[in-house]
Amino acid sequence: MKMMTLGPFEGNAWLLGRKIERAVAEWREPARLALVAMPSGTRHEEYLAAIEDATGVPVVGATTGGASFTERGFSRSGISCAFLGGASLEVACGAARELRADHGRSIRAALSDIDEAHSSSGPRSAAPSSMLVLADAFACDGDELATCLRQGVPPHTRVFGGTAGDGWSFEGGARVFVDRKALTDAAVLVRLTHRHRVNIDVLHGFRAAERARDLTITDIERNVLRTLDGQPAARVYEEELTRLGLRSSGEGLLQTMAKHALGARTPFGEALKIRAPLAVRADGAIVLTGGLSRGQMVRLVNAPGDSLLQAAKSLSTRVLGSLPAVSGALVFDCASRLRLLGEHYREEVRALLSPSAPSHPTFGVTCYGQIAKFGGSVEAFHNTSAVMVAWSEADQGAGSPGA
Repeated sequence: MKMMTLGPFEGNAWLLGRKIERAVAEWREPARLALVAMPSGTRHEEYLAAIEDATGVPVVGATTGGASFTERGFSRSGISCAFLGGASLEVACGAARELRADHGRSIRAALSDIDEAHSSSGPRSAAPSSMLVLADAFACDGDELATCLRQGVPPHTRVFGGTAGDGWSFEGGARVFVDRKALTDAAVLVRLTHRHRVNIDVLHGFRAAERARDLTITDIERNVLRTLDGQPAARVYEEELTRLGLRSSGEGLLQTMAKHALGARTPFGEALKIRAPLAVRADGAIVLTGGLSRGQMVRLVNAPGDSLLQAAKSLSTRVLGSLPAVSGALVFDCASRLRLLGEHYREEVRALLSPSAPSHPTFGVTCYGQIAKFGGSVEAFHNTSAVMVAWSEADQGAGSPGA
C-alpha cells in the first residue's frame, strides 16, 4: 500500500481537479482510493466530483474540526488530499445511513454492502485488512459506534478513523463524503485489504486539571449526561470551569467545555477515558461524544501545550520508530488540540513526522472523536487524542505497535 498527498490546497474545484490529474499521472502507483478533508461550509460536492473525475477512483472523506494537514504543513481553510494505491491494495466502500436512529442496523447494512461489492469483484484476498471509518459526530454515540464495529468485523481487523467536525462551531454542520455526496447522519466505512500490517497507536497528553473536583455522574442515558452531583450537568460544568479559572472570554461555553472535557479513571492503567461535550440542551443536559456510566467519578481535564507536543512526539516514535521505511501515515487528531495550541499547532504537525524521515507522505485531519481498535486496545473510541496509522512496504509487522 502506497500513499501520495496533495495540499493543503487553496483554490476552486476545477483547479484542484487539474492539479490532481497531473499528480496522479506522474505517480508510479495505480490509485485505488482518494481521501479528502475539507472545511465546513465549502461547496463540498463540487470538489468531490472534480476529484473523482480526475482520478476515476472512490473518493471518501470528512469535514474538519478546524484544520487539515499533510507533510507540507497545516491549513484552516485549505483542502488536503491523500491517494492510496498499489497493485496489491483492494478497496471496498459502504455508507451507513440513518445512523442516529439505529447504529447497529446502519453499520450492518454498510458492512453487507462492502461484502457484496468485495465478492462481486472476485475471490476475497487472504491478505490482512483494515477498516477506515468516518462518521458524523452529531449523529453518533462514539462508544456505541465502536461497539458495532467490534461486532461487525473480524477480531484481527484494525479499525481507525474519526468523527467529522464543523470547524469548532458545534452547530451540527459536520459532513462525511462518499459517492460524490456530502452526507449527514451517516458514517463512511472503507475496507482496505493490503499485504502489510499497519502500526496504530493513540495518545492524548491530557490530565485532570489542577484543583479539579471529583464530580459524580448521577443521571446519564447513553451519551446524554443529565446530572452531575444531582444537579443539571451544564450548570455544574460551568461552575467548575469558572472556579478553576478556565472560562475563556469571548468564547462560547460549549467551546470552552470541549477544550476541558470530562476525564474518568478506568481499571486499565493511568490513562483517563475522556469524553467531550457536543451540545448543551435547554434542560441542562449535555450531549457527549460517547457514553460514560452512572456512578462514575469524573474531573475536568486540561493539557499545557508542552504536554500535547510531547504526546505527539511519543506517538510518532511509537508508531514510526519500528518501520524501516514509511510508505504512508494517517493522523486523526482532536480539534481541541488545535484550539489549545493555536498557531503552535504547526509544531504538533512537525512532531508527528518522523525525525529521521520527515518527508514521508502524511495526511491528517482534526476531528471531534478518534477511532482506534487494534490488538491489545481496551477502548476503541477516544477524545482529545491523536490516532496515528502508518505502514511500510518493507515491514512484515513483527513487533509493531497494535500487533
